[in-house]
Amino acid sequence: MTLEELKIRGYKIVTNWQECSQKSIFLINSKNYTKFLNYKKKAIKKGCKYILCLNNFKKSIHESKIKHFFYKNQKDLENIAKIFYNFKKIKIFFVTGTNGKTSVAYGANKLFNINKIKSCYIGTLGFYINSKQIKKLNNTTPSYFEILNLLQFASENNVKYVFMEVSSIGYNEGRIGNLKYHYCVLTNLKSDHLDYHINLKNYHTAKINLIQKHKLKKSFLFIQDDVLKNKFKTFNDKLIVQSKFLNKNKISIVKKNLGKFKIHTNKYVYEINSFNDFMIKNIITIIMVYKKIFRNFPEKINKSLFPPGRSEIIYNKNGKVIIIDYAHSKDAYENLLNKLHLLNKEIIIIYGCGGDRDKTKRSQIAKVVSKYTNLQIITDDNPRNEDPAIIRKILLKNSSNAVEVPNRREAIKYGVNYIKKHNGVLIIAGKGHEDTQTYNEKKYIFSDRSISVNYAKNL
Repeated sequence: MTLEELKIRGYKIVTNWQECSQKSIFLINSKNYTKFLNYKKKAIKKGCKYILCLNNFKKSIHESKIKHFFYKNQKDLENIAKIFYNFKKIKIFFVTGTNGKTSVAYGANKLFNINKIKSCYIGTLGFYINSKQIKKLNNTTPSYFEILNLLQFASENNVKYVFMEVSSIGYNEGRIGNLKYHYCVLTNLKSDHLDYHINLKNYHTAKINLIQKHKLKKSFLFIQDDVLKNKFKTFNDKLIVQSKFLNKNKISIVKKNLGKFKIHTNKYVYEINSFNDFMIKNIITIIMVYKKIFRNFPEKINKSLFPPGRSEIIYNKNGKVIIIDYAHSKDAYENLLNKLHLLNKEIIIIYGCGGDRDKTKRSQIAKVVSKYTNLQIITDDNPRNEDPAIIRKILLKNSSNAVEVPNRREAIKYGVNYIKKHNGVLIIAGKGHEDTQTYNEKKYIFSDRSISVNYAKNL
């Protein structure tokens, strides 16, 4: 039985053994033979009789009951993909950049849905069709065949537009294969993932290469940060820069007071509630995308455009404000905090840094946080396999007025009690939408949002 014949008979390629069935071809994309055997065993228990794996394992396989197909490299996988997938009617948006990927990709999907246009979102928050979560994802940019399966599912559900977060790591590891975008959004290029890329040049090069190498002849590129336009002159008239978009369309942004904005177009006025100016830039980018596709401004915009855990206002009453955010880079904290002093209130922040990630950014984050806040409550983020006390020690050393509360739940309780007595703005940063906390290899149920909402009841 060939792969072409299996396709005709309704077989589908899956990348997770838990999704295997009697109608599956299980792609085991692992170079580790022990893991290969373990995953194969689990797939067989699910009734799977067809395995797709690396050619390296060919000499070690002797059983005849299970049919094996082999691939040598990424090119082989791309040729196999041509047999099983067809979603030519879908228009694909890549959304990339250091900060704002989730806000733009998720928000654009929501805006299209609000205005009755079928779209889907693939990224940090999971896989959504028409704003309904279909499944959670392990990575911001999933594996190549997982993306293909999601796109195929979207196509079968009459989705027209796909907004997909594409990370530099996902690109470097070949997770987007030979996919091409019709439209791409680049939010900004700052510093992140240096634990993986080693240096800033490698990180920026990965971002630029993914944009240049995955475009179609008629692809459009949206640039949010004006300073990046010179890197993409080859796009010519297919380059849309936010500053020029604002001028050309005579769009004005009026800050009514801190936390309230109005975006004026020639036809509509959109009211946006946010304490974060950067979120307004993201909203403008989303409007840019919509205007380009439909040649008109959207009739409706509402607060649901903001993803959960991105500058999300949990509480705002009686001089007390609680905000949760996903900031985990120096620039993200700068964007989050740099205007809050205008409130003339005490700014209190609860934060930590993740383990097994770029260690160089920890002192930088601590210094930025200290610059804009009156009190820093240092706690655990996701320590993973690192000693959390060492991470906290680095943050404390580079802080101006910090207290250490290792237990994150207790830290949130401490922060809420503080603003109960003193008023002020409490920022709970670093984890945003996440609903688990990772120590070593174990994940524990933990949500900044639900815990802060619960403690806020006492304010």
